[in-house]
Amino acid sequence: MNIDEFEKSVDTLTVTNDFANTPWISNEIGVEHYGYENTKSDKPFVFSKGYPTFRLHYIVRGKLLLSVHGKNIHLKTGQCFLLRPDVNIGYKTDPLQPASFYWVSMSGNSCKTILSQLDFTENNSFVSVARPYRSALRRAFFANFREGEDIKSIRDCLFLENFLRIYQCLFLSLHMNNKASGQKNTGAKQISYVEKAVKYINEHFNDPELTIKEIARTMFLHENYLSHIFSEAMGQSFREFLTQKRIERSIILMQKGMTSVKNISKEIGFSDALYFSKVFKKYNGISPTEHLKKLKTTTPLNNTSET
Repeated sequence: MNIDEFEKSVDTLTVTNDFANTPWISNEIGVEHYGYENTKSDKPFVFSKGYPTFRLHYIVRGKLLLSVHGKNIHLKTGQCFLLRPDVNIGYKTDPLQPASFYWVSMSGNSCKTILSQLDFTENNSFVSVARPYRSALRRAFFANFREGEDIKSIRDCLFLENFLRIYQCLFLSLHMNNKASGQKNTGAKQISYVEKAVKYINEHFNDPELTIKEIARTMFLHENYLSHIFSEAMGQSFREFLTQKRIERSIILMQKGMTSVKNISKEIGFSDALYFSKVFKKYNGISPTEHLKKLKTTTPLNNTSET
């Protein structure tokens, strides 16, 4: 089922992360649910009160009325809004053009920090998504509704990976909007360079020799310039982004059944298994070996384990 068929056929659907089978999840941020809804004109007013999580929504069609501290704000297609437990906020769909939207629910110590980087604060509960990023954002949300038991077994990893894509789209959109409004930030041309760099990293992260210099050379740019605009746009350095990508991929490989730390480290671009173990523990609080032992206590996968 493609994305258009999915959005037409579904009234409301939620997919849930099973944290009981996610021993490596940290307290910093946990992605709990993704949802999609074609609201009905008679849908009752929804309040954030009573919900302990942060819920980010992306409107793909229609309109709705957002109420923040008693102030009404009209939202439409291409805008995101945030329901949060620390703000008096809620929404009601437009009765004539009911809204259709995706949403993601998250919690953790870093939620406020991460969301503030996307311009969501206690005083700002919605953002407009720049047109070049709307399609990618829609696909990033839709990717969480894949079917199949093989996908279900690694849903926790996919949830985080797709949330990173959502974050990237909104972060890049924010910089483009700031540029359009005259604020000093990364411009559209620089953003295109960053997007190409991210794409290159996603395709070559398993190369142990991958460097910002190599990526810059493919775009005929100076490595210092690309490094600067990458850090400015992404909120982290090239090295930090690459390492995070590799660690996320290692977790997916473990979930799929790969058990050799040495082989995993090679698969994701670490030439030294000991160094990989050190970095993995820094990111997740436990070593790869400890994580693999914990995975054995969860439901076995159908994949063949390595030795």
